[in-house]
Amino acid sequence: MASMDIRLFKDKSALVDAATTHLSAVLDDALKARGRASAMLSGGSSPKPIYEALGKVPLAWSGVGISLVDERWVPRGSAGSNADFIQACFAGTEAENAFFVPLYNGDTSPETGLAAAEQALALIAQPFDLCVLGMGMDGHTASWFPYSGGLVAALDLDNTATLAAIDASGCAVAGDHTDRITLTLSAVAASRNIILLLPSAEKLSVFKAAAKKDPLEAPVKNLHALGDRLTVYALEELK
Repeated sequence: MASMDIRLFKDKSALVDAATTHLSAVLDDALKARGRASAMLSGGSSPKPIYEALGKVPLAWSGVGISLVDERWVPRGSAGSNADFIQACFAGTEAENAFFVPLYNGDTSPETGLAAAEQALALIAQPFDLCVLGMGMDGHTASWFPYSGGLVAALDLDNTATLAAIDASGCAVAGDHTDRITLTLSAVAASRNIILLLPSAEKLSVFKAAAKKDPLEAPVKNLHALGDRLTVYALEELK
């Protein structure tokens, strides 16, 4: 298997421009090849300027299906909703014409709402053309928090489900929203193009160090085995 593609940049502006060009090219190629495209997007401050720029790219957005890499189990309009975040990034752009599938469905918990979320997500073309990930300084990506409840099942490559429920109780980085729903590792690994955004030199260091850690301690380690379908956009490490 070919190694991952790590692309280094001296400043965030250059990183945003390059990543936006990459994401738009992936979607355009999928639309031309298959008539539709799919993108799974993460929340957070790292991808925000990329999404805002991407929404302005002239694509056949009505043929693009968009959903979330992970979501806090909160309704729309609540603090922390990734669905609200994505749609705010695309507000006023042509990307509003994309078909958007939220993961939260009003059920009492991610566990009880899992089947309905899987069914809704089946409306988006799979394998996903694009999966955009970020990473926390604790080594989590998606909602794969270190040693969290449900993590073993989420990371099991024999688990063919697209989504998993996560209980992040006790994980400081998860904040007050510990009930989560997330893509499984098998769903991420099946994606045609996987993008990891590391917009700081410190995050690149954490990502590299994860290679020597237990995958339950630093779940981002699981991305190291994805080969050349993983492209890492990162700022250069401090000298």
